[in-house]
Amino acid sequence: MQRLHHRLQRHGHLHSRLLVLLLGACAAPGEAPEGGVDTTLRDSLGIGLDRTVQRISLGGAREREHVVPPTLTVVPGTVVEFYTVDRRVHSILFIEDSLSPSALAFLRENGRLSSAPLVERGSRFVVDFMGAPDGRYPFVSRGHGESARGAILVGAEQTGG
Repeated sequence: MQRLHHRLQRHGHLHSRLLVLLLGACAAPGEAPEGGVDTTLRDSLGIGLDRTVQRISLGGAREREHVVPPTLTVVPGTVVEFYTVDRRVHSILFIEDSLSPSALAFLRENGRLSSAPLVERGSRFVVDFMGAPDGRYPFVSRGHGESARGAILVGAEQTGG
């Protein structure tokens, strides 16, 4: 791992993305790997197997935040989990002036306009899009260094269905 880290430092930004993806694929004991959802999350939130759960991984390299994937397309009723893959502090903030009035109202009513600081590897911020209006939900991931931006696209029009 030390040799990989040294090479990443020498080869810059492209390789730092690889490190984020590699870290995301390394699950702690009892957790699902990148893209998967562990049963503890489903059980603790009462999410049935008939509902879709999607993961957005939060990480960083050097002085920059990363979100993977940066754009996620979902249908209403999907649960989105923002999940930290490193030991840096991250926070999620939906961009109020870029949300439609109905999307802003939905996030406010559900207390999901922003996360508390996610301070440990494996920390989560979960947004349930059950009953969410269709549209674009842009967000920013803040933490160490330059922020990263992303968006969740909700609705049949967004998914091509």
